[in-house]
Amino acid sequence: MLWAVGLVSAGSGLAGVWWTVREVRHGSLGLGELTGVLSLGLSAVGLVVGTISLGVSWLGYRADRREHAGELPIGAIADSLALAVRGQWEAEAQVRRLNDPYPLPVSWVPADQHLVEPWPLLLRMANRTGRRDERVLRPEDLAGADTDITDVFTCRAPGRRLLVLGEPGAGKTMLLVVLVLGLLDRRGPGDPVPVIFPLASWNPRQSLDAWMADRLTADYPALRQLAGDHGRRDGVRALLDNRLILPVLDGLDEVAPSLRSTALAAVNTALPFGRPLVLSSRSTEYGEALNPESGVPQRLNGAPGIVLEPLALDTVAAYLRRDAGGEGTPAADRWDPVLDRMAQRSPLGAVLVTPLALFLARTIYNPRPDEAGPRLPDPAELCDTERFPDETAVRTHLLNAFVPAAYRPHSLSPCPWTPARAEHILRKLALHLEKRRRGSVDIAWWELRYALPSPVLALFTGFALSVLTVALSAVGHAARAYHENNVLADCTPLCNRQLGAWLDGFGLVPYFLVGVLPRAFEGAETEYGGLYPWVPDQSSVLLAGAALLMLCFLVDAVARLGSRFAPTRRLRWTYNSQTLTWTLLCTLFTGLLTGKYNGFLAGLSWSVVALSVCTIITGLTPIPADAHTAATPQALLREDRRSFGQVLLAPVLAGILFLGPGIALGHTAADANTTLEDQAAFLGSGLGFWIGTVIGVALALNRTARGRFTAMRLCLMLLWKAPWNVVAFLDDAHRHRGVLRQVGSVYQYRHVDLQRHLATPPTPPPPGAPASAPCRPPIR
Repeated sequence: MLWAVGLVSAGSGLAGVWWTVREVRHGSLGLGELTGVLSLGLSAVGLVVGTISLGVSWLGYRADRREHAGELPIGAIADSLALAVRGQWEAEAQVRRLNDPYPLPVSWVPADQHLVEPWPLLLRMANRTGRRDERVLRPEDLAGADTDITDVFTCRAPGRRLLVLGEPGAGKTMLLVVLVLGLLDRRGPGDPVPVIFPLASWNPRQSLDAWMADRLTADYPALRQLAGDHGRRDGVRALLDNRLILPVLDGLDEVAPSLRSTALAAVNTALPFGRPLVLSSRSTEYGEALNPESGVPQRLNGAPGIVLEPLALDTVAAYLRRDAGGEGTPAADRWDPVLDRMAQRSPLGAVLVTPLALFLARTIYNPRPDEAGPRLPDPAELCDTERFPDETAVRTHLLNAFVPAAYRPHSLSPCPWTPARAEHILRKLALHLEKRRRGSVDIAWWELRYALPSPVLALFTGFALSVLTVALSAVGHAARAYHENNVLADCTPLCNRQLGAWLDGFGLVPYFLVGVLPRAFEGAETEYGGLYPWVPDQSSVLLAGAALLMLCFLVDAVARLGSRFAPTRRLRWTYNSQTLTWTLLCTLFTGLLTGKYNGFLAGLSWSVVALSVCTIITGLTPIPADAHTAATPQALLREDRRSFGQVLLAPVLAGILFLGPGIALGHTAADANTTLEDQAAFLGSGLGFWIGTVIGVALALNRTARGRFTAMRLCLMLLWKAPWNVVAFLDDAHRHRGVLRQVGSVYQYRHVDLQRHLATPPTPPPPGAPASAPCRPPIR
């Protein structure tokens, strides 16, 4: 109800001020008369009361949201988060085919004692916290396989802290997913929620707690919905402070090498002994992090460790045969030469014993029914010792053949891109991450702008704004000429006059540039004796275009001062002392200059116009959403698209509703002989629409991620041969091809080794080498 009162009061007050000033301008009402004073005073009071009512309504709404957030039990938030975590990783396990045909049984043994705390110390520390199982007496009790990881963490690891080590592609992340799902199965109401945090996106210079809070709010929008818009960060920090989050930190090796020791020390500081946690890393990289170049050696405090073992040959054989249709089928028999070769301690035996290599091999040589062609690829080509003399050659072949195999024609999920084009785009993207993003693993659609140097992209957006403004100006000029030729004579006289006034305002700037500006130069030529003889009449269009170009680049440069290239979720008005000072100076200068020559009312009106323009440009700021909203890149893009529309439309509406009446009032107040008083509002509205559109496009291009991303997509189509819908390509590579994985609102390559391989130029096969080994007879 208070919203309605505020809107009515503000609207009536604005209308009253407009009517009073109009009557004063006509001379039918004087400011010195009692009626004029009361009318203007009451209208101003109505405007102020309406504005205050709207502000009070907004504050009450925000207070209700905070009160609702405070009433929600913290345990209920944790329970809802557990459902979101389960849904996320069950879906991701399906995309990664972790359970197809069955979960790969990964085994492990205790880590070397020089990598972890001494076992007696771990037992003593566990006794102090009461988290020791009396049946666990030796480090060897940590050994296990497959789903035993849940028992190892909950019952056998002293203190419920665990370090998971393994070689590249050994299945560390896959094991962590199994652990998280197992912990969720055993979780009771109000218990801690296990959450996987990929450390690749963490800068150890940032607080670990603050970073985990950011990741939680970014990856799980349920927290934002439950904790309320104002209290979401308080709710997330409450989960961490009450130890309702069990951190599963994945990939210490993916932190920059110079910061790994710092990261390990930060983990020990933020999560001391007594706080359950899981940390995974490659074995070699973790060993290097223990001995920094400066300072004392580091290790994960109070945590035992396990090391993942290579897969056994019988495990690999059973898995490949089952994935190919089962023991005794012709498709499974294709693997016999490969398995025999592996048993002879060949390079194949050293490569195909990791889950990553096994996944690549099954993707290449065991196509699904919806993607199988008339002839099945023959894995026996892997036995060619001339083509694959060592382990590096085998790994390189598997990585090279993976992307074309992933983009084979699918009948259930057709791919609009050819394998060659998809591989080209993925290679360009990997090179972009390695070179321009300095080895980052996160593929964020809003960071694709870094594919071009910033000056080039800024020049591109300025040119885009110029093209749109020239088109808008041409439409305005044509519409004005269209009306002047009485083409709209079938309208009623009133409609014709009002529409004509609006079109006059809409085409006023183009008319000035095309019709008035050249005449000013011609006058200068006459006055100064041919100072500008090179400006002929037919050059008016070029002169107007040049003026528009300079104007657009100026507006684009001003809008770029407050640029925000991160995704946004809504708008807000902000100001600082610098922008406020420049706004007031510009307003005061405009008002004094106009008022000196055209009177007090004209100065007041045009100062309001200047204030409106400066306020829109300096105060309209989107709220970043990259660390606070959206669990998927698509959801983040949708939110930023809404912000893009708001940033674009807000100046347009402000130009029509506020800037337009201000211009109209200034026009009628400045020109005592004007005959457009009845249509002045329509004239100002048309001009305000033109100005608001130009400002809105400039702000949308520079202050939302969607603006730069839209411009960047045009460049990616030319540079990378990427499709227009880049996000759809990334989503297809994740959901249907298995090339990418999704981590919150960003994508990553399925494995960092795949990213680094695609970032290197492809090496041609040696001369005379066959493209592939001869295939066996087709298996129907």
